[in-house]
Amino acid sequence: MIFSYNWLKKYVPDLPAPLELEQGLIFHAFEVECVEERGRDSLLDINILPDRAHDCLCHQGVAREVSTIFKLPFSEPEPESDLALGRVQNLEIKIEAGTDCRRYVGERATGVKVGDSPEWLAGQLEVIGQHSINNIVDATNYVMFDLGQPMHAFDADKVEGAITVRRAKTGETMTTLDNKELALDESILVIADEKGPLALAGIKGGKRAEVDASTKNLILESANFDPVLIRKTGAKLGIKTDASKRFENDLSPETALPAMVRLVDLLQRVAGGEYLGVVDVYPSPQEEKEIILDLDYLNKKLGIVVPPDEVRDILERLEIEVVSQDNKLGLTIPYWRVDLQEPANIVEEVGRIYGYEKIEPKLLPEASPLGVVQGLASGSLAEKRFAVFNKIREILAKDGFIEVLGYALTDKGEVELANPLASDKAWLRSNLSDWLGEKINFNLEHVLFDTEPVKIFEIGRVFKEGHNEETHLVIGIGYRKKIKGVDVTQELAKVKEKISELCEIQSRGALRLDLAQLKATDTIAVIEFNLDELIDKVQEIDPVNLKEFMSPAFNYKKVSTYPRIIRDVAVWVPETTTPEFVIDLIKKSVSELCVVGPILFDEFAKEGRKSLAFRLVFQSYDRTLSDEEANKEMEKVIEALERESYEVRK
Repeated sequence: MIFSYNWLKKYVPDLPAPLELEQGLIFHAFEVECVEERGRDSLLDINILPDRAHDCLCHQGVAREVSTIFKLPFSEPEPESDLALGRVQNLEIKIEAGTDCRRYVGERATGVKVGDSPEWLAGQLEVIGQHSINNIVDATNYVMFDLGQPMHAFDADKVEGAITVRRAKTGETMTTLDNKELALDESILVIADEKGPLALAGIKGGKRAEVDASTKNLILESANFDPVLIRKTGAKLGIKTDASKRFENDLSPETALPAMVRLVDLLQRVAGGEYLGVVDVYPSPQEEKEIILDLDYLNKKLGIVVPPDEVRDILERLEIEVVSQDNKLGLTIPYWRVDLQEPANIVEEVGRIYGYEKIEPKLLPEASPLGVVQGLASGSLAEKRFAVFNKIREILAKDGFIEVLGYALTDKGEVELANPLASDKAWLRSNLSDWLGEKINFNLEHVLFDTEPVKIFEIGRVFKEGHNEETHLVIGIGYRKKIKGVDVTQELAKVKEKISELCEIQSRGALRLDLAQLKATDTIAVIEFNLDELIDKVQEIDPVNLKEFMSPAFNYKKVSTYPRIIRDVAVWVPETTTPEFVIDLIKKSVSELCVVGPILFDEFAKEGRKSLAFRLVFQSYDRTLSDEEANKEMEKVIEALERESYEVRK
């Protein structure tokens, strides 16, 4: 969200300079994407994550954070108008389900004048990227970006009877403010009158009671809705608004009344009119949250000792009421911090404000693989899976296989998504074989030689009908064409036997992996297993075989995203010259651009001398190589060979 520096100053008059403010927020609260000067203002693009969206998707919330971080006074602007918020009977509000609508504050106004907003209001909204519409709509938007509470205004003369918050009826329709016709059903919450829906609750207003230039009388809404219901409705209808974003992050219902006070104050100044008082329907008021914090628990979790006075000061700056009880603190949480539910949350608050940089970094004790092995004997499923899967990976890696990771979303399967991201990602995969077969064919297009196999495997989750999840292993081998003396089925069978032997050693009773699951052609073979069945049979591993069981350390090399260039060179050498000598000679002549090779791929003797042919691959990790660069590398190779009086074959 974009925040205005000048707007924040209304709450914290002694606000630090923009760059200092940026650093304080980054190290104690939120990531700041950028700070930009805009006229006489500075704009801060602050990344408010969902855990704090309920109180900090607004200027007041961020101002509270700034006040806490920099130990600066926080003050709320005083209303500029005299407010007489009594209770009136000429506005009837009904809530059918208190779980759907947790609070509804309504206000009636008469004699308002709809027109352009004053320059300060329009300018304040425009500086944070909002377009000015009219003084009524701008006022509701201003309060939302100020306090975080979405507001709405209806033309009262277009509303018939009571305001009712209810589920829509199947077959009902509604036209939104942007002229979209929506078909509604019983899963959708609406604001309605006796005639039908007026608005999508918490998401978007309807056209029928829209405020326009002829509006004289208003019904103002400041409500609170079930966050899950708002999120599901928005996803179902494909509508996401600034209002729904705030409601779906569990905004406190206690914010509704203060927001109405702020809105009425603002409207009196920008639109005139008479305000008749509020109707506040609040079925189940938010309960005050109390937490007991043990200081020893806090210090243990943080790994340092924070002085008790410092802890108390931080909590009070967060507007948490604190009562000391020996080594414990009784805390009363302010209503807007709905994320603070348990002592662990308080520890995090103290830690971030105190400063994580004050926590001395310490290395964790060296992990012992013995714990994993002992865990197997006690039947820990997670440890069994970790150990056995790693052993399978080791077996396959030693046999030349490379692990790949596929997508769980695909274009076919047994479990369909309700709201797919794309048409070709509408299903959860039911097997690993289909995708692996595709990747074998793809990689075969890029092998250096017809005799070079593609050997890949994957360990991943699949999703079966009935929403059952299973962990599968799929192994595949492929060649570009049929190779004399090579049987891909037998190659895969040998790999299968190695895994089968592993299972027999580690389980009580032999576990046979069924070759009937194998899919094969003359050039490609793929086999898939249910690893959950394997894990069930693993009961114990002898700690004596620990070194044999645990996987060794592997070295990893970055894969270039840029295209490669392949070059071959053939050379006549004396019969006594070994290929290894020539390979070493070529390696010394080329630069780091040669990423593969030289690889000997042809050798024959004729008339007292020998022909050796090598293949080299050139590639860069930061750019696309040109033919000229590859040719220069080959010139160095040819020069090195000719210095040895070898004849390079043309």
